[in-house]
Amino acid sequence: MDLNFQSKPGKFVKEILDFYIPLLVKVPKLRDDPSFMKEEIKATGKSGLTDVATKADIYMQEEIKKNILKLHPEWEFWGEEGDDANKDIESNKDFLFITDPIEGTNNFRFKEDDYWGSVIALVDLKTNEPVLGIVAQVVKKRLFLAVKGEGVNTIQFDKNGVKKVLPIISSSNELTYNNSPHFEDHYLKQVDKFFSLGNILPDDPKSDEIEKERKSVMIDGKKFIDVECGNLEPVLFDGGIMFKTNIEIASSFVIINELGGKITDAKGGKWSMSIKDSIFARKESDWKFLKKIYDKTAV
Repeated sequence: MDLNFQSKPGKFVKEILDFYIPLLVKVPKLRDDPSFMKEEIKATGKSGLTDVATKADIYMQEEIKKNILKLHPEWEFWGEEGDDANKDIESNKDFLFITDPIEGTNNFRFKEDDYWGSVIALVDLKTNEPVLGIVAQVVKKRLFLAVKGEGVNTIQFDKNGVKKVLPIISSSNELTYNNSPHFEDHYLKQVDKFFSLGNILPDDPKSDEIEKERKSVMIDGKKFIDVECGNLEPVLFDGGIMFKTNIEIASSFVIINELGGKITDAKGGKWSMSIKDSIFARKESDWKFLKKIYDKTAV
């Protein structure tokens, strides 16, 4: 198995990985430098847990932006942090490059290293369709890469670049939901309705601060967990409900579609610039179950 893609988006993979992998290797070490762990608080939850962007998030985004616009100044750029998240998208360009440089920043801060990553997506602005998705599980030195129409792979990497190309990993049979500190009131009400559909499971006595904030719920015999790792969730788990997401979910749209699964917005529609919620699953039957659960949480 190799990375010899034939499509136009596939031809961009090598040049992206050539700058992206060295950044991925570097980012865990940034936690050792206090200057990179300075925080900008974006929201505070009811328990006091904050949603933040660290200087490491901002550094990673700036480096990704610098590198991709050097290669493709003709592309549009969107990033999760700062002004790059609030700009108007110029739809007359060919491609929109999207990144969430460190997704799951609280997990990054608290060293919950299975559950933070980095995300890149490429959207064809002529069709308004995601065509390339990359989701990195950074500390494990692997990333999940999909090109529309050309499949999905697991790529192991090290400081020298791509080490091995493997089939996509199997998913856990757990389901996920999200309940983030940055939720507005209507999302908080929606999550409360979600909790009312089942039973909140007791905390593990060994749980740390961040794990106690995130509740596991049993609904109709299915266990839902809250890991807050965004685009890693569709790769690692059988399915889930994202009560709030953003356009960076484009990456998962490519990956799940190439896996033969189902991922939609909350109404069952395609990815769009205005996407707010998402439902995803490896199996159609799980997607239908999750859609019914989501519909019961409407406020």
